[in-house]
Amino acid sequence: MKVGAIFRGLSTPVLMLFMIGGMILYLTTGDMIVSFKPAVSFEDMLDENSEGMKAGQHVKGNVKYVLDYFASESTYTKRSDGSRSASKKSGNYYLLPTAEGYIGLKSREKDVSILNKLTEETYTYLTTGEEPVTEFFIEGHVKKLKGNVVRYYKEYLEEFGYTESEIEAMGDPLVIEYVSFGAVRIMFVIGVLFLILGVFLFRRGYRLEIQGSGLPKAEDLP
Repeated sequence: MKVGAIFRGLSTPVLMLFMIGGMILYLTTGDMIVSFKPAVSFEDMLDENSEGMKAGQHVKGNVKYVLDYFASESTYTKRSDGSRSASKKSGNYYLLPTAEGYIGLKSREKDVSILNKLTEETYTYLTTGEEPVTEFFIEGHVKKLKGNVVRYYKEYLEEFGYTESEIEAMGDPLVIEYVSFGAVRIMFVIGVLFLILGVFLFRRGYRLEIQGSGLPKAEDLP
């Protein structure tokens, strides 16, 4: 195999296909794997015989109970001159009860109103026993809670009366995040197709470098 031919076969289009395809696979492979795992329902989370929640799990179903939100998230655009646009809310972090403690739920902004309504119904249930009637369906994955949100999570549990040692005994804080697994699968396939096309163009370019185009050269013409 000739090294020079390899480098010449790696043309700009080939490199772009490899880079884009590789980036897409890097971003989607994890969720692609999660999408094929058996889904845990919110009823399962409340089952004392369940194995408990872990990062990397697939979650799907109607949320049963919500204990309000302990943090909110906002986004903004940073301009080239260093200034930034006004902050825009992008969702809240809610607290959900489980058989082993609590887990976070990262909502989209469009889901805030219905989750706030379910929160009110949950507190009504805790005082009167009347089951919530609002239905909120979500499918996503479980991740470890990171950043400043962890502090807000712990402070919220302290307001419930938990001690620092009790909160630590609950383990690493986890959060459920919405994922469109259908979109993930489509993007994953696109990433694979980009890589396949890149390999095809590379092989064709490499063969041309080694074998030539098959067309007569100028010096061979009569």
